[in-house]
Amino acid sequence: MKNFNKQTFIIATILFGLLLIPSFLAAWAEDEGTLGTNIIWVTFAKLFHILRFPTHTLLWTLFANGGATIYFVGLIINCLFYGFITQRLLSFAKRKRLTSAD
Repeated sequence: MKNFNKQTFIIATILFGLLLIPSFLAAWAEDEGTLGTNIIWVTFAKLFHILRFPTHTLLWTLFANGGATIYFVGLIINCLFYGFITQRLLSFAKRKRLTSAD
């Protein structure tokens, strides 16, 4: 992890966090039956199933029974996870591009 870029990690984590907010609200509306048929909100509701991975998918009983604080901490962990994965993929692509240019 010698090529870890903190700025990319922070930006990616914030972007995933900002993406998580409307997707969480849309999934909540879908569960309550008040979502409607707007394609954007339906897409956000479906996106929540992706953004809640890995913590809520793998450890559902812990996060479902732990209360709201534990639930939202899990979502924050997911944002950090996706930020880390994004940073590593961008670092890998940059390194690959630099080595192929030589």
